[in-house]
Amino acid sequence: MKRFFLISGLVLLLMIIKVQNVFVEIETSYSVDAENLKAIHQKYLNGWSNRDLDTIVETGTGAVGFGHSTAFPRPIRIRDTFREQVQQFYDMMDVFTINILTENYRVVGDTGLAWGHYACTTKQKEGPQRTIYLRYAHTFTKTDGMWKLVMYHRSLLTSEDMQ
Repeated sequence: MKRFFLISGLVLLLMIIKVQNVFVEIETSYSVDAENLKAIHQKYLNGWSNRDLDTIVETGTGAVGFGHSTAFPRPIRIRDTFREQVQQFYDMMDVFTINILTENYRVVGDTGLAWGHYACTTKQKEGPQRTIYLRYAHTFTKTDGMWKLVMYHRSLLTSEDMQ
């Protein structure tokens, strides 16, 4: 009987250790995926500020969304068409920058979520410069090991609504 309890206790202990290792692996995987998503998302938003057409097109082709204004219709599933329309947008602008104010990231399986607030400073040619504050929510999917934007939302907020 003692032998039964001893063996049962050892088996239970090994199972507990194994379960803890599984949870550690899940948390580590989540952290790595969330950090990768964060890097891609920041690169994408900075790409808009830096007029980096390659980054914008690589990450954003095919995304659908809506917000306070839309410079061109979505979704654009043809890379070259999307590139041309982004270039046309920049041809209208003297200034276009995005400054991330708050950012949050979560990964669930192959779905990545990014949300927060940013300031967008714009100046159309021969127009006034202005800065607006927006909340954003971006949904990504991981395809062939790469994060791709599939849906975006942005909406205006007052400067007091930065919580």
